[in-house]
Amino acid sequence: MKNWKFKGMYLKKGWISPAYVSTDDNGKILSIDSHSSLAVDESVEGYAISPIPNAHSHAFQYVMAGLTENIPKGHQGDNFWSWRERMYAVADQVNPEQMEVIASMLYAEMLRLGYDQVVEFHYLNKDSNGQSYNNPNEMAERLISAAKRVGMKITMTPVYYRTAGFNQGPSEAQRRFQYESTDAYFSQIEDLISKYQDDSEVKIGYGQHSLRAADVEETKEIFAYSSQMPCHIHISEQTQEVEGSLKHLGARPVEWLANEVGMGKNTNLIHSTHITDNEMQSIIRAKANVVICPSTEGNLGDGYFPISDFIEAGGRWCIGSDSHIGINPFEDLRLLDYGQRMSKQKRNIMLNGRPGDSAAISYDTVFDNGHLAAGESKNDYFQVGDDLDALIINSHSPLMTRDANDGRLSTIVYALDNSAIYGRIKSGEWLVRGGLHINYDEIIKDFSQTVNDIN
Repeated sequence: MKNWKFKGMYLKKGWISPAYVSTDDNGKILSIDSHSSLAVDESVEGYAISPIPNAHSHAFQYVMAGLTENIPKGHQGDNFWSWRERMYAVADQVNPEQMEVIASMLYAEMLRLGYDQVVEFHYLNKDSNGQSYNNPNEMAERLISAAKRVGMKITMTPVYYRTAGFNQGPSEAQRRFQYESTDAYFSQIEDLISKYQDDSEVKIGYGQHSLRAADVEETKEIFAYSSQMPCHIHISEQTQEVEGSLKHLGARPVEWLANEVGMGKNTNLIHSTHITDNEMQSIIRAKANVVICPSTEGNLGDGYFPISDFIEAGGRWCIGSDSHIGINPFEDLRLLDYGQRMSKQKRNIMLNGRPGDSAAISYDTVFDNGHLAAGESKNDYFQVGDDLDALIINSHSPLMTRDANDGRLSTIVYALDNSAIYGRIKSGEWLVRGGLHINYDEIIKDFSQTVNDIN
């Protein structure tokens, strides 16, 4: 048993300041209170908030973050599709060992900055010749191994990918992504479910890369697979994709999915940056979830999701870091909010003119819906019986020296930088302390070699 004292702890009912937390020998919470007569074993000079799930990740893309902010000689202009060609060149090089190293570094950084679970949207599953590994789930298991190495919970989500575009066959450039059939895909999903069914740190999701990555019958088969597991799909990210859907399917992507396949509470629509009001309403009626990736969407020029209107209409949403050009969840929440503040020329647009707290509505939403996207449900940030998992914000950071509880969460979400994040506790043990993961020296050594080999 261990007794902790924090400067404060954020619950859905608000702040407890100070906060006394008792944990058992496995790091599970026995009690939370604002007073305690028990002797304090560790007093933490910081505020404890819950980490949140990262609902969309392509781990291998982390190795190229920052390297495409230029236009090579001989090229004119740059957009999502030209970026994709450069991404394919990186994907061609990554082997299983490198995948594990890249993901280990990425997940350690996610933990440091405020994420606690990652939905790994996985499609780099074949070898460099487009052939299956001896273990067809080799790449998926490398990603799971990386998560375990650093202490990240993971929802491994292999996604179906067979065609290069609407009414097209497979593409040589995408040979590492493709499945031969839905049967082969479902077999790999079922093998993962069987292997990790008793592992509390690993969940399995499924889905499809995009509507253009499979034919109509395959898409219907994929979406009919399970109503219980989280199902993920890229959708309406680019106008070219919308135009292709209109030409070949006779409807916009979300429109077609709603009318021809159906969506449910387990459906997670990644990006959805180009949707109509009618499509928005169809998402909300289905209680489907939109996963917004502000840093990546901004970096790739995707457009921006109409978050204010979506919130006003009662939509569900959460966030992910996607290509990992940015992996700080608070910065992504700011970017999402500020993009529409500038567009609408109004402040606190997420509140739609009603009294409230912008940080609270965002934080509650990405916590609740992020966990659902990852395949689980939680009722509060911290509760008796759960592991003590906490992100610690340094109480000596200048703006955190205010005594008042009011505005503290908004200060964290809107006003602090990475230096204010002191550490991370998982299951009652320090995983990140003083700004560094406990295994940082080992992880960065491997990563530095890999990042130079690939780039």
